[in-house]
Amino acid sequence: MELPRREKNDRYTPAGKYRELEREVYERACREEIPTLFIYAFDKRTSLGPFVMIEKLLIPGAPRAVASALYAAGFTKLRVVMQQWNPNIRPSRAKIDGRPPELLLVSSMQIHSARAYDLIRDAWQLGEDRPLIIAGGPKAIYEPWDFFGLSEDGSVGADVVCTGEEYVLLELLDRILEYKLPGEHLRQAFERVRSEGALNGIPGLVFRPDPPVGMPEYLVDTGIQRLVQDLDELPLPFDAFSLFEPPHRHETLSAEPIPAEKMGEYARVVSVITTHGCKFHCPYCPIPGYNQYTFRWRSPERLVEEFRGIKDRTGITNFFGTDDNFFNNRETVEEIFTAMARATYRNRPFRDEIRFATEGTEFDVHKNLDLVPLAREAGLRSIWFGIEDLTADLVKKGQSPEKTKVVFNHLIRHGIAPMPMMMHHDKQPLWSWKTLQGLLNQVNFLFKTGAITCQVTLLTPSVGSKGYEQPYQDGIVLKSVAGHPVEDCHYDGNHAVATSHSSPLQRQLNMIAAYLAFYNPVNLLRSLPKVDPLWKERIMTQLWGMYGVAKSMWNVAGWLRQLTSGPIEYHTAPPQPKFRLVSVEPALARPVLNVLS
Repeated sequence: MELPRREKNDRYTPAGKYRELEREVYERACREEIPTLFIYAFDKRTSLGPFVMIEKLLIPGAPRAVASALYAAGFTKLRVVMQQWNPNIRPSRAKIDGRPPELLLVSSMQIHSARAYDLIRDAWQLGEDRPLIIAGGPKAIYEPWDFFGLSEDGSVGADVVCTGEEYVLLELLDRILEYKLPGEHLRQAFERVRSEGALNGIPGLVFRPDPPVGMPEYLVDTGIQRLVQDLDELPLPFDAFSLFEPPHRHETLSAEPIPAEKMGEYARVVSVITTHGCKFHCPYCPIPGYNQYTFRWRSPERLVEEFRGIKDRTGITNFFGTDDNFFNNRETVEEIFTAMARATYRNRPFRDEIRFATEGTEFDVHKNLDLVPLAREAGLRSIWFGIEDLTADLVKKGQSPEKTKVVFNHLIRHGIAPMPMMMHHDKQPLWSWKTLQGLLNQVNFLFKTGAITCQVTLLTPSVGSKGYEQPYQDGIVLKSVAGHPVEDCHYDGNHAVATSHSSPLQRQLNMIAAYLAFYNPVNLLRSLPKVDPLWKERIMTQLWGMYGVAKSMWNVAGWLRQLTSGPIEYHTAPPQPKFRLVSVEPALARPVLNVLS
């Protein structure tokens, strides 16, 4: 189910086209003052693992990126809502400067899709006054059909699904504003654009071809997006930080958003776009396919400007690079670290003012160990490693126990925290005798080797990956447990939803045992005399990890009871689209097994 890719000479938008499009939209939008509401959906049932506390402290990529793009394009009457902070917000009761939203954007990961559907259903309660509804995010990219037919009669749903990045969204809005008449509602303009076929030439959209009355006969798919190659063309997020709704439990919006200078009181970490793409093609990962096997990056100067600007406006000092593999290309990473190491904030070096974390593979960091001192001078404080399995029984990415020791020791010596991420799979026992094959053996090895944290997930079918269908075809994916359907929120890697083991409960307990083996009072005591540059971080993560694991065990108790009582029903085939897709670019049609007729 991996996404198709465009021909090599057609994968990118023309150089400078994003900025040109942004100006066109701005000229049209700034005259309209369209009340716009962006909501990042969040399902609290996914609050599991040792890092549950971070969900309310982190500004994810979608809110900052989409808000920045909209504001720079003239949509200045904009409010950004994160359901982590505002779980009860209802679009039907939202007012922006006294007016209901004319444009509603809902962004969702797969695991948060249920909340996204609720938001869309609620917006429809406004009847003819409802906003134009655009759905986006990872769920929309891979399964756009699920945003339609959200009511019994099939009428309720998104008006259009954006299956691409900011460029696709701006191209859509530009086309709608081009057709919009003075004083006309944005949704009415969209319906005319759709009916005249003017959306068909915008790659990256899915929509129903008819007015939203009853079930759609089929959906139109305009194909795979073109990517913006030069990420410097994207706007800086400075204005976005003055658009966020303050945390509360009301159904309505506050009179004013959080002032940018107050954002540091609510958020502690900001996601930043640094690079996109990865050279590894793991069967369980959709990232290479989504990026059409490209590697994109931002200039060092642009990144330094963003770090400095965000800290200056918000006071936030912690940044997480949303990289797929930051060390993917040596030349790029060396240039970025060199620029950051030379940069200052109010005459102080970045290493003393900025805390930067990112993701990388053990293989690539090991190849570039000589860059570690430079990385620390640049402000790098931690690397999240997708190790998955030390013995490479699951996937081979150049990882090994010996390499782990070398890399971790080198990082710790320079004050950079190694943060391994492991993946428990059916071939892996809970414990093994005198080998590292067992899950507990690997977790204990990582602790002794100096890992500051350890994340353990369960191998789960990932929509958009090459290996997505196989577990379904093998009949090992849970469909219902104790009469309760397995939902999107269970596909978070923290629930045992795909296993050939006779007892999914056992696999679930294995993951809990692994966390308890890493985060516990004994390991906390062992860490106290272990004085090194990361002593404080090691103590704090043990404390927070024990809290997170205890909270997770409480949150997962209902799922454990269901696994215990059973019965369990399994899928016999991969899930099929709710509605048939008709592609305007047949060569780039989405691969779907047993397409509905």
